Amino acid sequence: GMTGGIGYFYDPEDGLEARLNGEIVNMHRVTSVAGQAQLKHMVERHYELTGSERAEDILNNWEDEVGKFYQVYPPSEKENPVVKGADILEEPLRVSASAPSGDLCFLPVGGQMSPDQTTRCAD
Repeated sequence: GMTGGIGYFYDPEDGLEARLNGEIVNMHRVTSVAGQAQLKHMVERHYELTGSERAEDILNNWEDEVGKFYQVYPPSEKENPVVKGADILEEPLRVSASAPSGDLCFLPVGGQMSPDQTTRCAD
């Protein structure tokens, strides 16, 4: 799934890197607390909405499975706290699960939405 320019890819066979154009995007395993929280919420919502057995298996084995996800993002997102590698989540994320388009939208509590986020994610 994509959120704010950040893609999450489940890659249990570790084959994504060979298929990715590293000249235009960066990639790494999901290591930040913020990234893991965002990803877990997305998987939980997917499970709630679809009943996916794979999502259920991932959630039931979260500690092992989270290490099988990659974040893929353009260089412009490298300072985003979700990919930055922060060890602690400085601000809780507010999740708008009811964006008009159905997309999930994440914003630190008290943070300001960009014009694009306002268009896509206003509650």
